[in-house]
Amino acid sequence: MIWNNGNKKIYREFRKHLINRRNVMRNIHLRMCTSILATVSMLFGAYAQADRYVLGGNPPGSLFNSIANAIGTVVSQNSENTIDVLPQGGTVYYPMMLSKEVDFGLVNPFDAYAAHTGMAPYGSKLTDKGFSLRTVMVGKPINISFITTKDSGIKNFADLKGKRVVADYGAFASSSLSANTLLATAGLTKDDIKVVTVGSYPQGVKAVQEGRADASVASIGSGVTRELDATRGAKILSVTNTPEALSAARKIGKSWVISAVKPGAPGVTEEVNAISYGVPVVARADLDDQAVRSLLETVWNHHEKLPGIFGWMRGWTPDKFVNTAVSIPYHPAAIAFYKEKGVWTSEMDRIQSSLK
Repeated sequence: MIWNNGNKKIYREFRKHLINRRNVMRNIHLRMCTSILATVSMLFGAYAQADRYVLGGNPPGSLFNSIANAIGTVVSQNSENTIDVLPQGGTVYYPMMLSKEVDFGLVNPFDAYAAHTGMAPYGSKLTDKGFSLRTVMVGKPINISFITTKDSGIKNFADLKGKRVVADYGAFASSSLSANTLLATAGLTKDDIKVVTVGSYPQGVKAVQEGRADASVASIGSGVTRELDATRGAKILSVTNTPEALSAARKIGKSWVISAVKPGAPGVTEEVNAISYGVPVVARADLDDQAVRSLLETVWNHHEKLPGIFGWMRGWTPDKFVNTAVSIPYHPAAIAFYKEKGVWTSEMDRIQSSLK
């Protein structure tokens, strides 16, 4: 090739084009890197601000598990925090509160009180000092009775004498307590039945479904009762609603009431009575105020979304969150929140000061 002035001009133009192209690509690359770094920084910042908390909520098939998942979903979708549900009972997650692996729990108030004060089965097996808990809110009442199959021939509590009844739930202490309370309302004890032992509440209803038991404790409306109703037909037994029955129940737990349950739930074809209590959400006492306030404020502001996740939660409304029947003191952050909302009363101050 002859290197003349024409070729030199072409070369200079070509070189200039290459330089410009490199500059353009360099600028594009720089802008892309800057954008990526900004995005990463933004995401990291959001992640750094968000916190994850764990809510103990009993095994799948239980009413508490469905409630816990609904609360966890609403909080996770409507706040900067995430709630993970641990599908275990209190005997598992109370010790995990001591190690700060669990932050909140769904419990029955009697089981929580036993754990909080170090009573059996907690004081003798897990810690003599008990587990320091605080109430965050009290939700919709849960209704409990014995469940059997439609073809069992069992029509009332008196018919349970001599029958195979799930009354020992092992480490699932709350259901054992419910069984004892139900028996007491009818003037019965474990000596009057053939006690069947299982490891959890859902396993009790499964034992009835599989023919290994004649009756078990049932949280009316829970998923596992729907399974029994679909496969064999379920029947909820009615608790006797008398002053004597209520007195017997309250000797076991002062928060028990006897409530009427309208037809519609699995096994309820006509109105029946059940023992019931408002479901408390508790927190470990050392949980920081912001974590408690975030969960409480989110559920307060978005409670209408709960039934869309789990239909039973219609009625889980803020007017129930402050409850005079509590047996565990409220968390300071919850008290401050309720005072801001104007729902914390002088009576609640008196009740709070009487609790330890």
